[in-house]
Amino acid sequence: MVGYLVRGTRRLRVRVAGLEEACAARDAAVAQLVAVGLPAASDTVGDAPAPVPALAVAPSLGGTLFARNVNVLAQRYTAGLRGLQLEAAEAVRKRVEGEAHQTTESAVRSFAETVVSLGANLSKVVTEGMRRHRGDETFETLTLIDHTVQQMIRQAQSYVVVCGGLPGRRWPAQSMTDVVRGAMGRIQDYQRIRPRELGRQVVGQAVEPAVHAVATLLDNAARYSPPGSFVDVTFQEGHHGVTIIVDDAGVGMNSEQLDAARRILSGQEPVDLHRLGPHPKIGFPTVAALSRRYGFQASVDGSGSPFGGTRAALFIPEALLTAEVEAEPGPAAEPAPAEPVEVTGTGLPRRKRHSATADTQPLPPVLSTTPPRASVAAAWQSGAHSAERAATPADPADAEGTR
Repeated sequence: MVGYLVRGTRRLRVRVAGLEEACAARDAAVAQLVAVGLPAASDTVGDAPAPVPALAVAPSLGGTLFARNVNVLAQRYTAGLRGLQLEAAEAVRKRVEGEAHQTTESAVRSFAETVVSLGANLSKVVTEGMRRHRGDETFETLTLIDHTVQQMIRQAQSYVVVCGGLPGRRWPAQSMTDVVRGAMGRIQDYQRIRPRELGRQVVGQAVEPAVHAVATLLDNAARYSPPGSFVDVTFQEGHHGVTIIVDDAGVGMNSEQLDAARRILSGQEPVDLHRLGPHPKIGFPTVAALSRRYGFQASVDGSGSPFGGTRAALFIPEALLTAEVEAEPGPAAEPAPAEPVEVTGTGLPRRKRHSATADTQPLPPVLSTTPPRASVAAAWQSGAHSAERAATPADPADAEGTR
């Protein structure tokens, strides 16, 4: 029994010594991991990180689960640091990129608003000269200058809209016919546009956006169609609103161009000035920005035009439309007229339709279908500026593309 106890005690002592040695080796491995391994893993994290070498452990721990776990811990620590570094770098990149985009858009918007303001002032000066020289050769020259200024203003205003700004002017309610005519006066080849007429009116806050969007679609249709062809503008009334349809006889668009245009107009592809390239085409992005802000719906169809060209459509919802004819109520404090009042058979005063005031004057008058000449543009300018006096600017700096 004594011999058995002695041998058992020796075995226990050997086992305890081995456990103490293993604990010391584990403690040394953990200390090496904290003092050497983790700092080395931190130093290897970079743009082109090198693999973390395996930690050296005591020979007694070689191949054990503890040694494997220590190396796994070091690898996971390194991977976690790399993930945090990538996330931080991505966050910084997005913030810097967002600030750069915002700065660029603000600069472009400020420059475009300055051009719009200067163009509006120039247009006023030219208009005053047109009033003084009406009927002579100078009048035609000033009319051409003013028409060119209106196109310049429209292009600059497109950059304002793409950069998040608002259209420059506010108008009273206008009919669909006048909206299309106003758009015709802002493009170069307005003589080639053949519009139909529709008396449905657009509410005042949506007139300028609708005119600008239609002008962009008309400019596209005229630019990408033969000079001798016409561009037809028709209307389709529906239960939920009215659609302005523009048909041209141009070269059309291939499937890739149609897909890109549809993505932009539908809002699937966000409007970003930085993605438009060194020679930006801001026509469709401008229409998309106006549609998103005011509730329009724009679309293009490569096979819908009866002339073999492209069909573009701008849907204006019913919420932005008013009745076709609105009676103007008389002032409440209006004194009785001096002339005799007509009465009905029952003795009641007969109603009279009030004449239109300055707030209900249409934008530009009908354009002639005769060959292009300066007097035609003069007729439009006369009507446009008479309506402009009834309009109020949205901002002191505001006044009054291509695919």
